[in-house]
Amino acid sequence: MKRLNYIYKSALIGLLGLSATSCEDFLTIYPQDRVVEENFWEDKNDLEGVRYGAYKSLASTVEKLIIWGDLRSDAYGQNPIYSSQQSNYDVFKKIVHAQLDSTMSQYDWGSVYTTINLCNKVLSHGEEVLARDAQFTRTEWEQMKAEMTAMRALNYFYLIRSFKNIPYTTEVINTDADAHAFTTTKQMDVLDELIKDVRLAAGKGRNSYSSIKDTRGTITNTAIYALLAEMYLWRSALREGRGFSEDSVRMDADSVVYFGQLSLDALAVQNQQLNAGSIDRERSLTDDFGSGLRNAMLIKNEGVENSYNAQQSFISIPSYAAIFSGNGNSDESIFELQFNTGEAENKFVHSFWGHTDATHFSSSEAAMKEACNSDANIFDKDLRMWYSCMKKTFDSGNEDLREGYVLKYGDCGFGYSSGKFQATFTSGDVHKNWIFYRMTDVMLMMAEAEAVRGNFAECRNIVNAIHKRSSRDQTTTLASNSDNTKKKCIDIVMKERLLEFVGEGKRWFDLVRYAERIGGGHNADPFEPTIMDGADGVAEMIDNFLSKGAYSKDPGKAVLKSRIKNRYGLYSPIYYMELRANKYLFPQNPVWNRQKGIREDITD
Repeated sequence: MKRLNYIYKSALIGLLGLSATSCEDFLTIYPQDRVVEENFWEDKNDLEGVRYGAYKSLASTVEKLIIWGDLRSDAYGQNPIYSSQQSNYDVFKKIVHAQLDSTMSQYDWGSVYTTINLCNKVLSHGEEVLARDAQFTRTEWEQMKAEMTAMRALNYFYLIRSFKNIPYTTEVINTDADAHAFTTTKQMDVLDELIKDVRLAAGKGRNSYSSIKDTRGTITNTAIYALLAEMYLWRSALREGRGFSEDSVRMDADSVVYFGQLSLDALAVQNQQLNAGSIDRERSLTDDFGSGLRNAMLIKNEGVENSYNAQQSFISIPSYAAIFSGNGNSDESIFELQFNTGEAENKFVHSFWGHTDATHFSSSEAAMKEACNSDANIFDKDLRMWYSCMKKTFDSGNEDLREGYVLKYGDCGFGYSSGKFQATFTSGDVHKNWIFYRMTDVMLMMAEAEAVRGNFAECRNIVNAIHKRSSRDQTTTLASNSDNTKKKCIDIVMKERLLEFVGEGKRWFDLVRYAERIGGGHNADPFEPTIMDGADGVAEMIDNFLSKGAYSKDPGKAVLKSRIKNRYGLYSPIYYMELRANKYLFPQNPVWNRQKGIREDITD
């Protein structure tokens, strides 16, 4: 059976396992070939079952979202030891060396379209269920509609950041003919539609639930505002790199700040509701660190100023402990998928960032030092490095040869022993939540937007607030008063985002946005001949970031430029089976169109 067929076949399946809400008995939805679908949509429970299925489907795609959004970046290198998953190791090595191949199953986007189709099903049948079920209220439907609209947009947003031009529809896919009629829509057109849809949903979702897992684990208004802020940030970059007017670019930046602030405000209200009557030491230790933003209260890392010495037996990092350790769902969390019940596992984070022989990647200390503007011991300067770039650890007394652990997804402690600090693991990491949005993400979106608006002091204040929170002496800043140009301010935002979000699936997307904002080039875009092909932005991104990370020597700056070439090299190839199944998806991404997997009726 051809590819894309399973987009609709997965739409009405048994939906079990992911504890995204408080409903423990997820509804079993019968396969489409066993029930006439028009007789299925009878009451609210039918909608809820498919809604839960959308979250379960989203959880199943996170590994690919990490690959698409992170692994080609400057942040990582492959561990120089044998992997028990050697075939994956070899594929990933090609990916990070910019040798992408359309036969790589990592670029099969079908599971993401499954999630989109589940959202479309809920959205297409909600009104008829509202008419049939007297217990289902208009308010409940409007909230669910806003949630599913944002969920659909989030998945499409991943696709256009990963593949650029994609098939786009808001209609339900039920048949082979439907799937094979998918046409390709330009990235900017899709983004415009997503922004329009989510703008209509803004403020109409749920504000919170009685349970913290439900509140953090589903798309509430807080997450909807964050998604809007990020989509506007991307559109400002795409427009700037394509020569749109300064007014249109600035208007998008204005919207980033507007919706970013709404997200922070909504998060503050959530926390007040969830924490009513609760006393928590970490909760009482917050500070805005001079960000200048309303409701940007960051968890302090109190008591760490003098802990990095032989007189102390451990180092405590309360902010990251709250955000990543235990059950997650910190006061800084906006939206994170819930994996912490034992029913669903996020084995992908263990595979990518864990500490067994399945580990494929290590974070780049060279890139971290570059981002810190320092040649000094970064573990002595920035507390995040203990969770993001732990150079060496010990396990059962035997020194491990691997370097650059990303420890965010493992319960661990940091103790002083044998003359130096080291990490000790206390449990596995296969049930850690996956965070899509958290407070500092929104803050740094706003910082980049302030740079675009020309508000350089505001940009510096936000970056420095986040940086100070994680500096060992709680005073170190990244930006100086001399950083008074848009380019310098965006560069410091990029550096801070690297330090803050290692292992969180964001870095490659950040680099793509950076390159797209610059644009330029000497040749016309092959599919948009009125603009240049973006080669200047690609070259500057490689010079400023990619060539200073893990792959500065292998494959090196010149080779990376020759392989990535232009903006299309920033995006991924279409999986070859999709091209065979759907003639409307041709042509292949032009940078990768000489790789394997071109349709059999097309010659090289």
